[in-house]
Amino acid sequence: MHSERSFQAEVRALLRDRLLDAAAELTCAEGWAGVTMGRLAARVGVSRQTVHKEVGTRQSLGQALVVREADRFLAGVAEQMAAHPGDPVSGIGSAVEYTLRGAADNALLKAILSGPLPGAEELLLLLAVRPEPVLRRAISAVLEHARTLYADHAEAEKDELAPLIEIIVRLTLSHLQQPLGPVEDAVEQARRIVERWL
Repeated sequence: MHSERSFQAEVRALLRDRLLDAAAELTCAEGWAGVTMGRLAARVGVSRQTVHKEVGTRQSLGQALVVREADRFLAGVAEQMAAHPGDPVSGIGSAVEYTLRGAADNALLKAILSGPLPGAEELLLLLAVRPEPVLRRAISAVLEHARTLYADHAEAEKDELAPLIEIIVRLTLSHLQQPLGPVEDAVEQARRIVERWL
């Protein structure tokens, strides 16, 4: 019985990934406005009812799409930070650089942030305005890694670590959405903030 449930969970996870992949492809090609449950169903080869059962509403589909992309970035952020244990300046600087350079090459983020494709503003709200899908998730994940990797510094400045991470995450998202200069400048800003904290 357990293996049957496990198999069903794997199938559902695979279906959900395929639906999100199809939604991302359509968003990149035509904009979020081009993503409908009917088109997703046709692309993946399932019924519209199945699409609704797996992802719920179109709004919940958009949120799942943004959250999945955020989680992919956060996995890379964790790797960058882990490559510099005990060195918050280098670790956080590398994480900021990874995020900004990766975003510049990410087709889905370009489709959301560049704005000319129809419906981009709906996904931009999830990325830039509502705190839950990206901001809180990112602060929580980065703070958890920082507490583990930079324990010596975190112990000395316990009360200041959470605000520091929030500032760095907000700064990174701001540069992501409205870059005013090269990535190197944004990374240097983040590094200076961490150095001052130390």
